[in-house]
Amino acid sequence: MELAEVFDRAAAKLPSVPKVVQELIASFDKAEADIDEISRKVSHDQVITAKVLRMANSAKFSGGNPVRTIDDAVVRLGFDALRVLVIASGISSMQVPNDTFNRQAFWRHSFEIANTCKWLAKYAGLDGNQAYTCGLLSNIGELLIHVAFPGQALKIDRLVENGGDRIQLESMELGLDLTQVGEELARRWQFPADIQRAIRQQRNPAAHSPFEPYAGLIALAELLVQLFTSKASPDEVVEALPSSMVQLLNINLDKLISNLEQGREVCLAVDDLL
Repeated sequence: MELAEVFDRAAAKLPSVPKVVQELIASFDKAEADIDEISRKVSHDQVITAKVLRMANSAKFSGGNPVRTIDDAVVRLGFDALRVLVIASGISSMQVPNDTFNRQAFWRHSFEIANTCKWLAKYAGLDGNQAYTCGLLSNIGELLIHVAFPGQALKIDRLVENGGDRIQLESMELGLDLTQVGEELARRWQFPADIQRAIRQQRNPAAHSPFEPYAGLIALAELLVQLFTSKASPDEVVEALPSSMVQLLNINLDKLISNLEQGREVCLAVDDLL
């Protein structure tokens, strides 16, 4: 199966991304952006504004004082963080027009990965907002596969529930997997090349040269989310940490281990984001 077939089949069913979100995606590669103009456009979309303000007032982003307007959010969070919130709110509002897709579970997991990527980024010396974006989009290809091939996607979901590996199953069933579809979607949406690479290389980041650190963050975040959500003990989490990936990301292992419980709290704090 060719990637084009996925997008041809999904195009008629998948809602378009709001224009203001498209503009913010395009702003990644711009040296300067008109913050006032973007804030005005965001404010005109009541659905996105409400969701952004809810996210900005969540425990993850809030500094304790309530944010009441988009302008307040810019002052509180800065433009880069606001851009990430608007993109997250716009993309996570996308609906899948079939009953085989558990939208709530998908976005919960996506936000858990995004939260954990952002938390890990500070230990790896990487940009937290870009890490959050990479984590949020890491599994977006799964959503498109559900839109384009709902019957086969449901079959894959059932096998995954029984312990199967999703990416391997997608490759066998469809001839492609969510990392390829996600990379192509990020390319079509004109996300920066390193975000595209992170999505594509997340399965085995150490095998690629040069190493894409944001792909490494996604891989490590996926492991930690699995451990945190399964209520693994601190000792079990420490034992499972892949030392080679930690080293590739230049993370101080002792600092990471000493703050694992904070990471667990950050990972699971998604209710305000959904």
